[in-house]
Amino acid sequence: MTTKTLSLITATLLLSTSTYAETTLEDITVISTNQIPTSIQNTTANITVITAEDIEERGFQTVDQAIRTVSGISVTNSGGLGQQTSFFIRGADSGKVLVLIDGMRFNDPSTTNNTALIESLTTSNIKQIEILKGGSGSIWGSNASAGVINIITKEAEDGVHGYVGLSYGSYLTKGAETQLSYKGEKLTAQILASYLDTEGFSALAPRSAEKDGYTNKNINLKLGYTFNENNRVNLSYNLINSDTEFDDTFSAGQENDDYSNATSKQTNLALDYFYTRNNYSATLHASKGEYDRDYYTTGFFGDNHNVYRATLDEYSLINAYTYTNGKAILGLEYNTIDGFNQFNAFPESKADYTNKAVYLSNTYNFNTNTLLETNIRYDNYDEFENRVTYKIGVKHAHAFLEGLNSSANYYTSYDAPSAFQLANATLGTLLKPSYTKGYDISMGYKKLLTVTYFNNTVEDSIDYISDPITFIGGYQNINGTSKFSGLEIESAYSLPSLGLVFSANYTHLFDYEKEDGTDLIRRAKDTLNASINYYTSNDMFFGIDALYIGDRLDTDGGFPVASEVSTGNYTVWNLNFGTKIMHDFDLSINARNIFNKAYQSSYGYATEGRSVYAKIKYSF
Repeated sequence: MTTKTLSLITATLLLSTSTYAETTLEDITVISTNQIPTSIQNTTANITVITAEDIEERGFQTVDQAIRTVSGISVTNSGGLGQQTSFFIRGADSGKVLVLIDGMRFNDPSTTNNTALIESLTTSNIKQIEILKGGSGSIWGSNASAGVINIITKEAEDGVHGYVGLSYGSYLTKGAETQLSYKGEKLTAQILASYLDTEGFSALAPRSAEKDGYTNKNINLKLGYTFNENNRVNLSYNLINSDTEFDDTFSAGQENDDYSNATSKQTNLALDYFYTRNNYSATLHASKGEYDRDYYTTGFFGDNHNVYRATLDEYSLINAYTYTNGKAILGLEYNTIDGFNQFNAFPESKADYTNKAVYLSNTYNFNTNTLLETNIRYDNYDEFENRVTYKIGVKHAHAFLEGLNSSANYYTSYDAPSAFQLANATLGTLLKPSYTKGYDISMGYKKLLTVTYFNNTVEDSIDYISDPITFIGGYQNINGTSKFSGLEIESAYSLPSLGLVFSANYTHLFDYEKEDGTDLIRRAKDTLNASINYYTSNDMFFGIDALYIGDRLDTDGGFPVASEVSTGNYTVWNLNFGTKIMHDFDLSINARNIFNKAYQSSYGYATEGRSVYAKIKYSF
């Protein structure tokens, strides 16, 4: 078994892929908890790590396919690969989730809610995905009030190494990926590239209608140089180009819309300088993100060309000092956002703002069994009100029963308006950040069982409000409080002598209410993931997994009044197989939706039927 859910409060021992040797938590390092590499045991947060081996075994093609297997996360798709994807952590929408690639922000300020377009994130170049659940604004600032997803790409190994992978499957889906890397005493260099193309199926139901294809091209470059034991510099670059055909619900013919299409280009560039000396370390970071999307549609009013652009510049200095019982971190940040969107012949709208911030984080070990974590952050904006956010967390290993652990976190976070929302605010309205406060409590025994209760409330949420007569509207802060609460249960058990690994997680949402007390749409009330994996002594793997989605409401898009419809209560089963066919050659086969279940995760949109994908990989 590869690395599965790593709830910190369980002090889980990890299982290696083939030997089942146990590894302690000290061997797992994460970035998402405080912006610097930290042992996974030295934080009170709940973190899940998905490894490259998990991705290979289960055949995940995109990040959204991987994260939907994690407790507390729900995902809906408006069609197949590359189509619009919504994801929720503990009931909160994706605009409240910060997504990072090698520490660079992936969230697109030109979107309607600052979301990251994870449908464009393929998995071929990923080393691990860290998922931190719970408010993290006291470290990361805006767009982390529900959690953080940090994607770390693969790294160079000593000497010259690389691999080539080819894949093919249903819906004429084909892919290629490659890595070439060098790591010497001073210099490290690496290039990763991937290509994914599919003929796809109709985005709108029925699946048999006009096909909506998708193409994704990704290049990731890394260059590093170590001057001496105290000084190191890294340069990172990531480019994603995608072309998507989709069905515009306002177009004539709808599911037979063969015109509507979108192009997207996102680049992230970062330069990092690392200095260490004795117990002190400093990281100087500079990065730029550029977001460029174009949508072409046709309908009753003719052809449309919608443009979305944004640029994000980030600078930070992070200082860390390790002392006898813990670690203290002081971070300074300066960020600028420049965005606009243009619809048809309307004038260009602009939305620019600047953010300056300082944060302090401290972890303190009272003894070998008790850890205290505290964070506080101040954000200063030039366009709307400033914010102070904080977190206090404690984790304790109970001496009366070895393996029994508990943790609790209380946190506050905020979410600033996106450039799109600022440019399209209700006339005369000055938007302000929404504010989240919440807590989670966890109890776990080894890796056998972990139970977590969470409760979050959000004030001043931002939503689009239209006039019921003129249908003209804009974004504004909503009076009242939205509520989210629920329960997460995780379990894993292995029988090394038989090569068997069992794992499951269950999420139940008690509350996912809007300010008026009505339920938010597209959140699954109950979600269950389960898997059984079998590993042989000759490098062969067999697995079966299932996803159950319980009650979930959506709207049918009716005009002028939409009706509620159900898109839940279904189970999808998948089969996985992997083997080493010869030295340095690996083969994996993944069969999805093996019972050809007909279901919809978003009302009116098609989903994948029974399908099979195969991949062969050569490593050197």
